[in-house]
Amino acid sequence: MIHRLPRLILVLAALLLAAAAHAAPATHELLLTIDPQRGDLHGRDRIVLPPGQRGRVQLELGEGLQVERLTANGAPLRFMREGERLSVELPAGATRLELHYGGRLDGSEPPRLKPEGSWLPGEFAWYPRFGEADRLEVTVLAPRGQLPVLTGELVHERIGEDGVRATFRAYPDEPPSLFAGPYVVEERIHRGLRLRAYFHEEERRLAPAYLDDVAVHVDRFASIIGPYPYRGFAVVSAPHPVGLGYPGLTYVSRKILPLPFMRARSLPHEILHAWWGNAVRVAGGSGNWAEGLTTYMSDYRLSGPAERERMRREWLRDHAALPAADDQALSRFVGKLHARDQVVGYGKGAFVFHMLEQRLGERAFESGLRRFYASRRGQAAGWDDLRRAFEEAVGERLEGFFGQWVDRAGAAELALGEVAFEEDGVRLTLVQKGAPYRLRVPVAIDTAQGRETRVLELAEAARSVQLRTSARPVGLQVDPEHHLFRRLVAGETVPVLRDLTLLPQAQTVLVELPQEAGEPARRLARQLLQSAAAPVPVDAWQRESPALAIGIGTPQAVAAALGLPAPQWPPGTASAVVWAAPGAHAPTVVVAAQDPGALESLIRPLPHYAGESWLRFQQGRVVERGLWPTAPDNALSARR
Repeated sequence: MIHRLPRLILVLAALLLAAAAHAAPATHELLLTIDPQRGDLHGRDRIVLPPGQRGRVQLELGEGLQVERLTANGAPLRFMREGERLSVELPAGATRLELHYGGRLDGSEPPRLKPEGSWLPGEFAWYPRFGEADRLEVTVLAPRGQLPVLTGELVHERIGEDGVRATFRAYPDEPPSLFAGPYVVEERIHRGLRLRAYFHEEERRLAPAYLDDVAVHVDRFASIIGPYPYRGFAVVSAPHPVGLGYPGLTYVSRKILPLPFMRARSLPHEILHAWWGNAVRVAGGSGNWAEGLTTYMSDYRLSGPAERERMRREWLRDHAALPAADDQALSRFVGKLHARDQVVGYGKGAFVFHMLEQRLGERAFESGLRRFYASRRGQAAGWDDLRRAFEEAVGERLEGFFGQWVDRAGAAELALGEVAFEEDGVRLTLVQKGAPYRLRVPVAIDTAQGRETRVLELAEAARSVQLRTSARPVGLQVDPEHHLFRRLVAGETVPVLRDLTLLPQAQTVLVELPQEAGEPARRLARQLLQSAAAPVPVDAWQRESPALAIGIGTPQAVAAALGLPAPQWPPGTASAVVWAAPGAHAPTVVVAAQDPGALESLIRPLPHYAGESWLRFQQGRVVERGLWPTAPDNALSARR
């Protein structure tokens, strides 16, 4: 999952709380003129103050934007400015302000106005921001060939020879973001919702399929949760290497739009965030439940059985690779600042919702979701609000379940004690290491006539049971399909790229790279590693330390130079091969590219495949990937 796509929900929520200085809303009637060719912006904002507002007030206006004129009830008004903050003493009887401002935003990073694509993020005060509850209607004037779009309802749009005039009413959930570009728009009205694709000309052929998928996902999630909370949904093509979700909109790199995972996984994920994270916001200080729930209901639930099992194993492998110092309780997860945060907030969070649905059943689980949405829509909510909604759905207390999985870091750790096979059953002892969890443990017993499954309640450090079978048992496995969030045992784990990428320190080893490959190698290391130290040659490699080894040549040649065996996989062509080296002294990932260009083509996609053991790339696209085989038996299995 691209999650795979970074989120701004909690950062923005924090900004909103910090900016909340007024109980009642101010209303803005904003006329904004943008010139992406020059990078110029000019605004006229007419602000109706909250009733009874008096004394000194503060507004925010982004750095780089200059105040040209400020009046109160039509009379000039003095102000003081420090950074982004404008401090104003309101005259008696003032009910409205009018502020004219402008500036040039033509840098290399947003906020910026550029012909290929403009982006004014909501966390940048591109209009004079008064408080958390501001209501904004903005009319954007853009030159011909440039179409604007806002995170809000499109009220009116006129496209003419003299340019574009579009009016939007911003959604109140978070500060609005503004985008513009040389877009070709495809529109569809679906059940009263305005669905739009704002794509560059080269991607416009993708628009119909995207709109088809948006309609399907909106209907699916609405049938489970409740009504879609906005007036429409837009997919907007970005010239930047991003994938972001906003209320009623997703902003996606144009290079990602054609890739299969975008429509299959990332698009439904961002649509679902309209419910979880936007319509129901994450309450400050309670932990971010929205990412785990969204991952579970979109990435996981929309997959088939085999892919679901693969995802559960991947989440457990990720957690096994996480250094203990980086683990945290879900109640402390705020947002994805690094891959290690994703392991807990997305992976463990989704797994907890899987276990909850396993316990409650699908009908009660979805009833709890509908209760939660109906009661908290338009508000902030925390884990306790979720718990209460599920308790109402099933009529039982769930403090124990949420306490052990949300408020406690780590995972259950199971071991298999004594096992004795009999003619009509098996006696076994299940052991928990550390402070016990309350678990429902699946046990699969293989008999002469097939597999039989039992579920054992385990709340203590050890429990011995005798299980009867309908035929002679020949073997057993504990939690063979990985339905419990637990520590993997010997035989269940295989080397994957994330074993290295989650570690705080790792060497970068260069295998006789030509000079022109040095910079791509360093950039790749910065993308993959938490702290990319200065690269070292092979003869300086400390083999007891984790390492990212990068070379130009065949996999066999690069492996030989490192003194590692070359892995065996089915034959096929590739411009680059990447693998987690089995049998290395410490986690080691090897990259073998046929030339510097093939190496550079890995910089963007490779971090998204950290759950794999090996990958083959052809010009930056994955053509094959997989996991090393696990052992046929492990420490949670036994044979007669």
